[in-house]
This record gives sequence, structure tokens and C-alpha cells, in this order.
Amino acid sequence: MTGRRRNRSAQQITRDRKLIAFFATVLLVSGAALAAHLTRAEAPPVQAVERTVPMGEDDRLSIQFVGDTMLGDDAQALLDRFGYDWPLAAMAPQLDGDHVIANAEGPFTLVRQPYNRAKSSFYPASPAAAGALARAGVDTIALGNNHAMDAGPQGLADTFTNAEAAGLSAFGAGHDLAGAQRPLILHSTFGDVGVVALGENFGRTSRAADAAPGTVVLSPETVQRGIDLARAAGADWVIAYVHWGDNYVQITDQQRYWAQMLVKAGYDMVIGTGPHVTQPIEVIDSVPVAYSIGNFAFGAAGGFSSHGVPGYGLMISAVFTRHAQVTVSVRCLLTDDAVVNFQPIPCTPEQAAVLLPAYNPDMAVLGNVGLLPCACSRRGSQE
Repeated sequence: MTGRRRNRSAQQITRDRKLIAFFATVLLVSGAALAAHLTRAEAPPVQAVERTVPMGEDDRLSIQFVGDTMLGDDAQALLDRFGYDWPLAAMAPQLDGDHVIANAEGPFTLVRQPYNRAKSSFYPASPAAAGALARAGVDTIALGNNHAMDAGPQGLADTFTNAEAAGLSAFGAGHDLAGAQRPLILHSTFGDVGVVALGENFGRTSRAADAAPGTVVLSPETVQRGIDLARAAGADWVIAYVHWGDNYVQITDQQRYWAQMLVKAGYDMVIGTGPHVTQPIEVIDSVPVAYSIGNFAFGAAGGFSSHGVPGYGLMISAVFTRHAQVTVSVRCLLTDDAVVNFQPIPCTPEQAAVLLPAYNPDMAVLGNVGLLPCACSRRGSQE
């Protein structure tokens, strides 16, 4: 073979190697792009209950929580006489958060047959109650409690239908476990707030499952999944709205255990309902934990006097600013129906000055509002 032929052969081999390398690179990049596309295609969007929250001129986002709410039962005669707006008349001006969330302890339904005959209390509320809550200023109802399934699957379905008709969002229960686990995601111009509803084990007829309606039971797995779902849905801050504890008593060991679990999981705030009485607000590793905010407007007469406990409730607002500074704002109300006759009223400044510091000694009271500054922004600590 001549030198010229050897050079041509060497050049041909070089060109062939370059072509092979080029096409191999193209195939590699294309394969990676296809794999990434398939990965994105296989990952379904996170299911969530989403609302966009318009903010006022103060350039702050305030999410306001009120406690156990049920317009019915012992109050029914008064509701029939005066209407469903009547019990909320004194408190409606206090519902001034950019988004207000109430714990709805009873389905909005015409079903009057208890789903669980063994339960001692049955709290169905007229669909008219949903409209009254919306007119008073409530935006969303939480259903992660022991009365969401009082009227069974039909009552739960009616609750979602009647809430939507009234303009209310609803979360915390669902027609199956995936639906019950959907977090509430509140979108704003400078960040998104997620709210996760969890509760104690209220029995077989209340627990959601893959093919059964109900609520989400507290467990290490559901605590973690709740915050994971909220973060995956875009939440910058995540608040746990938890139904727990025993009626008319102070904080239980179980509440403290789950509070520690929620803080460890990374929730930015914990708001508790369930005991019908107010309980202290503690700060655990910079996370505010309001163990129980008591009742809001609750139509069952209750047992405050028989248990020797005062009938008060709390309204708590988590206030967010553009600089990730979070403030907890607290107001109190009188809820003992033996005193207020099923029409709760706000505390006076004099009452607030005495009551609010008892829930947390670091709370500063201005008028009838308690302020609890906290370093409780996970987003702020990460930036």
C-alpha cells in the first residue's frame, strides 16, 4: 500500500470515528431528554384545594383561623326564629383576615339519619348555614374533625356541594384518602401558604381509605405526607390545622407528642381545635403551637359550667410580610352559650388585657389584640 492510500485510509477511519461519536452523542442527549420528558409526564400534578388571596393595601397577607363552628343542635329554635346570620352578627366584623378558615363541626346537609348510631352527638347543619358563614366573612371550611362524617358519605357529598354553592372552599375530608389529603394552598403575590388538616382517630366510620370517604388520621406517615404534598404544591409556608385533645380539659400528653412530631416534620405553625376550650400557645423550636382555639359559633349548649371551665374562644391570624417576618395575632371571644345565648361576642379590651397574656406570657396586648412575634418562617431561614 502506497503512502497516499495509507493516508486516505487513516482519514476515512478518523471521519468514521467522528461520525460515530457525533451520532452517539445525539442519541445520548436525545435519550436523556426523552427520559426527562417521560419522568415529567409520569408525575401527576399534586392535588390541592387552591385559592388566590387578594391582599389589602397594607401589603401583608393575613390567614385567620377560628375554632369549632356548628349552626344547629340546641340553637336550632333560635336559628329558625332569627335566621342563620343572627348568631354571627357580633363576630362578623372581627373576621377581617385576607382569608378566613373555620373548623366546620357538622355537615351541611338535609340528611337527618346518623351514620354512626353509636356516637353520642350528631350535628347536621342546614345548607343555609354555609351561606351564613360566607356572608359573615368565612372563606374556607376545614372538615378534618370527628363530625364531618356524621351524616355519612351522602352528608359529606352534600357538604362539598353546599359549601361550593355558598362560595366556600372545603378541605380536610374527601371521598377517598387522596381527596382527604389534599392541602389547602393559598396563593398570594409574594408567597403561597399551605394548610394541612389532620385529626385523631375518630373511628372506622370516619377514617378515609383508598376507596372510603373520611378524614386523615394523625400518624408519622400522614404528618410527613401532609407537608410533602403542600411543599410539592408550591407552599412557602405550611400550617397544620389539627383536631385533637379531650373535651373541656387542658393539654393532653397526646397533643404534646403530636405537636413535637409536627414541629420536627417542618411545619411553620400549628393551630389546634377540638377540646371546645382554649389552651395555651407555646413556641417550640421557633414554631407557634396553639393547642386549642376553642369554639367560634357552636350551637350545642356545651358543658363549661359542669366542667368548671370558662367559655372562651380564640381567633388567630398568621400575618406574613414580604420580608418573611411572621406575626401571630390573637383575639378572644366569649362562647359559653349559657352566657351569650348562642351569639358569641368579642372580648372587651379589659377582658383581653387579662386573658390573652395567660395563653403566652410573651404576648403583648394592644387594645383587644395580642401580638406574638416569632422567628417562625422556614422560608425566611432558607433564603
